[in-house]
Amino acid sequence: LQRDLVFEMKNRKNHDIIYLSEKIQEATSLIKSSLKELEKHEIISDASALAEINRQAEQFLTTLSSLTEKIHQHTLSSKATHNNSIEQIDSASPKEVLILIEDDDNMRKILTNALSAKYQIITSSDGHQVIELAQRINPDIIISDIMLPNMRGDEICRQLKSSIDTSHIPIILISALDEKENIIMGLEAGADDYIIKPFEIAVLKARLRNILQNREKLRQMILSTDSESEDIDYTNDLDKEFLLKAKHIVNKEITNPDFSINDFCRALGMSRTSTYNKLKTLTNQGPNDFIRIIRLNMAKELLKTKKYTITDVAFMVGFSDPKYFSTCFKKQFDLSPSKINK
Repeated sequence: LQRDLVFEMKNRKNHDIIYLSEKIQEATSLIKSSLKELEKHEIISDASALAEINRQAEQFLTTLSSLTEKIHQHTLSSKATHNNSIEQIDSASPKEVLILIEDDDNMRKILTNALSAKYQIITSSDGHQVIELAQRINPDIIISDIMLPNMRGDEICRQLKSSIDTSHIPIILISALDEKENIIMGLEAGADDYIIKPFEIAVLKARLRNILQNREKLRQMILSTDSESEDIDYTNDLDKEFLLKAKHIVNKEITNPDFSINDFCRALGMSRTSTYNKLKTLTNQGPNDFIRIIRLNMAKELLKTKKYTITDVAFMVGFSDPKYFSTCFKKQFDLSPSKINK
């Protein structure tokens, strides 16, 4: 199966590779469940051999899921459009991706020059185009003028913030409309900030930096064992509902070692791409890592009670191989399970 995947990667398109890798994931999960049945009916009695097969299958699924997520990201990056041309986003770049929507050529050029040192900039003057563009490339932040042809900036904001696929994207509205009613209207559309023209570039840079730093703090809190859900200041209700639902689904399947990314996406009612984009933005983790961290957080709490052995806890949180569980645990917490109470 692995050899076939490598061959397909060299000879086929990304969407074909994703399809194939998902099929291999299903096949590997089937192998694992079949082995359990064989063990249950004592057709295979060599416990160590079964444990080794399960360990390898688990590691293979983890690697395959990670590969699929990278392909998803590469595919999304290469699809970004800019005024009917292909805009390449360098996914390896440390720069965050910023969509700038401005119909004034001079202003667009000024802002692009001022921000391009820190951000990968994609510009547009068409509001309709941006809705699809945001869904495709999942930018880190959007800056939009309000007065645009075809669609106002506050309407773009309202549509993006009301969709589960894009509600997590921070949006700054800029406008010469300085009346209180206009500012309130922009903020009620879901904008993270509203800046009145004319403004200092330094002020815009500071607002961008603050929003993205706050987003990073949110990421750290969401998967921290020290943070309670009610203490987290989510950016909007859709993001909060999504994360609570995602955590609930994983916790419900916490003991199931065969719970896959496909199962997870089906339970969320979202595509793999949408799930990946949303989790990556809100937690900085792909679906596979998100599931594993929740399992390990639960394991840490169980070990603290001193009621269970490491092997017991590994099985209780969905790991079929205690050795692999210990490896993952130490990597996550920089501490082995045996020392968690020390």
